[in-house]
Amino acid sequence: MIFNALVYYVFSASVFLMYGISLNNLVSSNSNYGSLMLTGVKSLITSTMTIALSYVIANLLLAPAHLAELFPFVTVFVFIMFSAIIEVFIGIGLQNSITEFGMPLLCVLIAINESSSIGYAIVIAIACITAFYVLFGIVYALRNRFDMFSPAMGLRVYCLLFVSLAIILIALRAFNVSWFTNLGGM
Repeated sequence: MIFNALVYYVFSASVFLMYGISLNNLVSSNSNYGSLMLTGVKSLITSTMTIALSYVIANLLLAPAHLAELFPFVTVFVFIMFSAIIEVFIGIGLQNSITEFGMPLLCVLIAINESSSIGYAIVIAIACITAFYVLFGIVYALRNRFDMFSPAMGLRVYCLLFVSLAIILIALRAFNVSWFTNLGGM
């Protein structure tokens, strides 16, 4: 079940391709993998700690008091608190990165909203953040490939990257057709 969730949220239902979270920052980034590794570790640690505390607060304090509407506010507050604490230990010397705040926070909110338990929420968040780095590798390779040739007049590399990401999205979602996935029952 955990492996299925990881594959589903990394490839098939990547939040970056489905919802467009940080897609513009991903395409316009000039970072390389080396500078993003520490940011990825920070994002994973911050996300898992935020999910653990936010899930407990939401289930033990907010739900019994009928204040479930405050859940996103509490999650943002907890995320900022853990992000500042982790920044002191891990982030010294890190530049502001494209994944500094928005991407892990939105992954946390999606993970908690789409999960049924705290463990499943952590798995979803890890899969979402992993999907970002997998997609970053694809975008980085596409950008290097597009830089090798001069695009047609008036066509920018960003346009080619967005069209390429749209084709990747269509290819990943093509397996979500019911007649195609039901071949095992024949």
